[in-house]
Amino acid sequence: MLTRRPCQRRLVTRRTAFTLAEVLITLALSALVLGLAVSVGARLQHRLLAESTRLAVDEQLASAAQLVPLDLRAASPVAGDVVEARDTSLQLRATTGAGVACGGSATSILVASYLGAGARALALTAAAGDTLWVLADTDSLEQWRPFRVSAARRIAGSCPQLDAAGAQLFDVAHLWALDLRDSALATPGTFVRLTRPIRYSFYRAGDGHWYLGVHSWNPAAAQFNLVQPLAGPYASPLGGGTGFRYFDVSSAALTLGSADGRRVARVEMQLVAESTAAGLGLPADTERVVVALRNR
Repeated sequence: MLTRRPCQRRLVTRRTAFTLAEVLITLALSALVLGLAVSVGARLQHRLLAESTRLAVDEQLASAAQLVPLDLRAASPVAGDVVEARDTSLQLRATTGAGVACGGSATSILVASYLGAGARALALTAAAGDTLWVLADTDSLEQWRPFRVSAARRIAGSCPQLDAAGAQLFDVAHLWALDLRDSALATPGTFVRLTRPIRYSFYRAGDGHWYLGVHSWNPAAAQFNLVQPLAGPYASPLGGGTGFRYFDVSSAALTLGSADGRRVARVEMQLVAESTAAGLGLPADTERVVVALRNR
């Protein structure tokens, strides 16, 4: 007997392709998403660059603002420590330390350096070419007499002129033996201080940018060494921004370039940072450092 099988139809699924309109819409959406991603990335990069630039500028401003006042606060204008006061340079007799005379001879003085309460202050440093200032024993105004140091060396010793309380403020176990070019009469127990020339200046370097630099003193050549950069770059002082300003006790501005150092009572240092990313739209950061000279 013959059995007839039912006819089975094969289902064929036809795959429909994307239309041109769908392709265009997909490409447009992809381009929009990619554009948004690029825009967000560019903004983030812009902010990161602006923040890194701002931090670098703040660091340059802070470094100069911390260094220069250290020498200014110890300067004595009435003693002639402010040697040159110009808008782009400031020359000082920087104090390298103070102490008390513990004896010696007419051409050599033994000095115990002042350490301060708890020995937190920096000890005195001395070298040939420095100037030793001896406080004159007078009943009138405070007078300091200068003597040029020809040699300096450290020795072990003691300072019997100081009591127990004074011995805690001075380094009595390690004295400085200072040989002088001229004879000096320093009564044991007399206060002394040492100074060394130093010059701060705003200068234009070989790369065309302006920096704050320092000239250290060369005793052998009796002149300043080449400038060493401290901080920068800064905006040009030629535009009236960066530079030094000087004022007397009445807060009257002193004439730049011819300011009498003995009349200087306050020094202002204006620091205008040079923007290294002009296209970032960053404002020019400015810092003003004001130092009132105490030793008048």
